[in-house]
Amino acid sequence: MSGSTWVDLMLHPVRLRIVGEFSGRERSPGQLAAALPDVPHSSLYRHIAQLVGGGVLEVVAERPTGGPAERVYRVAAGADRLPAEHLDGLSADEQRRYFSVFVASLLDSLSAYAASPGARPSADGLSYNRAVVHLSDEERAQFSARLAEVVGDMLALAPAAHRRPFHIASSVIPGPRS
Repeated sequence: MSGSTWVDLMLHPVRLRIVGEFSGRERSPGQLAAALPDVPHSSLYRHIAQLVGGGVLEVVAERPTGGPAERVYRVAAGADRLPAEHLDGLSADEQRRYFSVFVASLLDSLSAYAASPGARPSADGLSYNRAVVHLSDEERAQFSARLAEVVGDMLALAPAAHRRPFHIASSVIPGPRS
C-alpha cells in the first residue's frame, strides 16, 4: 500500500481507534463494539470493511454462531503504522492533516476517559507531558529502539480481569537542522 493510500485510509479518528483496540490482539466485531460503545454498529462494520479492503486488517478465523459466522480480525503485519520512508513523500499540509487526526484521536480517548464515572486522574495514572531533549542522530536511534522495546513488552501483555487499557501515544518531532 502506498503512503498516501494508507494516510487516506487512516485519516479518520474512528479507524485510528479501531486499529488501536487491537494492540497485538485478535478481535471480533463484537469485542470492538464493546470496547467502542459510542461508535454505532453500522459505522463500526463500515470502518472494519474499509480497513480490511485497504489491507490494514485481515481475517484470521471465523467463529460459528447461531447465524452467520463471526469473523475475527488482526492487524496485518506492519499495516498499523506508516513506514517512516513514506513520511518523506508527504507535503507539509499532508503532515499537518495526518498529525491533526492523530491528535484528535488522543483527544477522543481523553474525552471518553474524563466522562467516565469515577474518573480519578491522579489515581488512574493520567499524564501528559512534553519535553525537549537534545540528542545526536545516534542517541535518537537508541532512544527509539529502547522505547520500542518497552512498549513492545507492554503490548505482549494479554487482556485480563486485573488489567485495564491505557492509551499510550508518542510523537518525536525533530527541531530544524542547524
